[in-house]
Amino acid sequence: MNWIPQMKATAASFKTPGGSSRIYCLFVMVIAVCAAFPARSQETKYFAGIDLVSNYVSNGVTQSNDKPAIQPYFEVARNGFYAGTWLSTVDFGDSDNAEIDLYLGYRNAFENDLFLDVSYARYYYDSSGDCCGEFKLTLAYPLLDRLGVKGYVAYNPETEHFNRRLSLAYEASEKLAFAGTFGRSDFYDHDYWDVGVSYAFNNHWSLGASYQGSGSGDEGLVVRLSLASSQTTLARLLIAPFQR
Repeated sequence: MNWIPQMKATAASFKTPGGSSRIYCLFVMVIAVCAAFPARSQETKYFAGIDLVSNYVSNGVTQSNDKPAIQPYFEVARNGFYAGTWLSTVDFGDSDNAEIDLYLGYRNAFENDLFLDVSYARYYYDSSGDCCGEFKLTLAYPLLDRLGVKGYVAYNPETEHFNRRLSLAYEASEKLAFAGTFGRSDFYDHDYWDVGVSYAFNNHWSLGASYQGSGSGDEGLVVRLSLASSQTTLARLLIAPFQR
């Protein structure tokens, strides 16, 4: 989730700009072109899990008032298309206590190892309701056997704000991985970054720690304990579809 509390109060007043219709058309065209390439797996898959974090930080800004948060998620995918939900406890000092994200999209890992993910996410809160939404594009590629790069761009047509970031992930072993991210948020009008490490105990449990910073001030160290239906180090740090 990429927006601070005042966005919830103002989102209803925004009208979609006329030019944003081109974004919608482009989004549909990209999905259509991607769907023309066969996905590697044709079976229905289900993903579920829950994260416990010491601080819910998005784009360098706390969404939980520097307090711990619980973040469950569920997703179903078939033929490259997927839909799911991601939730988190929040604390903005108002009546909202939970964030509910609904998303759908298309992702594919091509034969040349290029990973592409095109999606749309809508953000809600338990009290204030509908907040806003984003179109998202993610590209990832393994530079070396154990080193991967990911580019990410998100666009909110209601506010015409972009959010973009570049990440590197290094898989030291099947269990241990390191990652770093640098990004820019138009909404917050600042740069943000993080550097982290993740360790997988087995196929379901992992523990991670990252230092979160931004041009508006550092949030500091964030610790994450994850339970998931499946885990791999690069998937957690590089191509995981869920909010991080």
